[in-house]
Amino acid sequence: MNKIKIKLINSNVIIKPIVLIFIILLFNNYLNLNGEKDMLLNKYIYIFFMVSFALVSCTNNDFKHLQKSDNIFNLTTENDLTKKSVVEKIDSFYNTGVEGTFVGQKNIGIYYKYFLQKSLENEKGAIVISSGRTEAAVKYKELIYDLYKNGYSIYIHDHRGQGLSDRMIPIHDMGFIDDFQNYVKDLKQFYNSIVLPNKHKNKFLLAHSMGGAIGMIYLEEYNNDFKAAAFSSPMLGLSFPTCLAIGFLTGDTPEYAMGHTDYDNGIETFAENTLTNSEIRYKRMLSVFEENPKARLGGASYEWVSKSCGAFDYIFDNYKKVKTPLIVFSGGEEMVVDPSAHNKFIDLLIENGNNAEGYLVENAKHELFIAQDNARTPVVTKALEFFNSVK
Repeated sequence: MNKIKIKLINSNVIIKPIVLIFIILLFNNYLNLNGEKDMLLNKYIYIFFMVSFALVSCTNNDFKHLQKSDNIFNLTTENDLTKKSVVEKIDSFYNTGVEGTFVGQKNIGIYYKYFLQKSLENEKGAIVISSGRTEAAVKYKELIYDLYKNGYSIYIHDHRGQGLSDRMIPIHDMGFIDDFQNYVKDLKQFYNSIVLPNKHKNKFLLAHSMGGAIGMIYLEEYNNDFKAAAFSSPMLGLSFPTCLAIGFLTGDTPEYAMGHTDYDNGIETFAENTLTNSEIRYKRMLSVFEENPKARLGGASYEWVSKSCGAFDYIFDNYKKVKTPLIVFSGGEEMVVDPSAHNKFIDLLIENGNNAEGYLVENAKHELFIAQDNARTPVVTKALEFFNSVK
């Protein structure tokens, strides 16, 4: 992110009122169209979103900068991933996991996988992973391998409507949710029925993106389940004015949100991607879904966006219910979620007396767990150190 962009972003006091005036004029025009969504309206909306996203999406972040660290936990490196023997070891380990399904809310089948340490008495604890939108357990092979090597049992499930879990609508690739709270209820059911019976002495939450929103609500509603939590790029907000406008765009029939499409037509080249600066990890992510087409998910629907926006309000309304110590990591080149929401939420927790920390990860985009080593290693290292520090 260059200095010119930062100056633009720091001018939000000026930008946001201008954008708000524009949206009022836009929808005044909408009302004058006799309720018809014509092509001119769609064009205005598209331009509006693109301009506002460019101006606001990379909001300046005042978190402490995450310092570089040595690879003290022997985490997998990008150089390791060039070696066939290492990749085969990671893949082979993933295949040893115990997998299954349980019936979640509204009779939706939820896929899960877990990896137990050989001696639960000597393990450091269990880590429950709450993944992001479009993701699947199989995408987390490298991270699962690294965490297991460091003495943790690992649990992960595919959220409803993605990965190998059941879809709720006939369109397989469309990201859809009818009630965001069902994500949280599925996680609680996973915790109660799969994690809890193994009686781990310590249980930790590791959440990414959409999984961060799910995880944060979980901590608000069940604040004694986890000893500590770490969040990578949590989805606590979307770029202004997405949530302001979504109500005008959501219809009765599920349809892809503007700029979204199915998986095949939505694949970006490495140069275009907004997820990671690591080319080898980006290519591994694509290859995982090429090998596991049933786990693919494409773009989000307007319904998914609308329900997510409602979740943000819930999260901020209930922040005082959070009791679990937590740490948040926010990429310096974040373009998927609103990073200013990370600052706002952590500030609220600290003001409330919570054990909460926030870190800005320089030279990193949205996907911190598949970032370049200079970002991924410090993030995972700091998360594990945080877990170890909580008494």
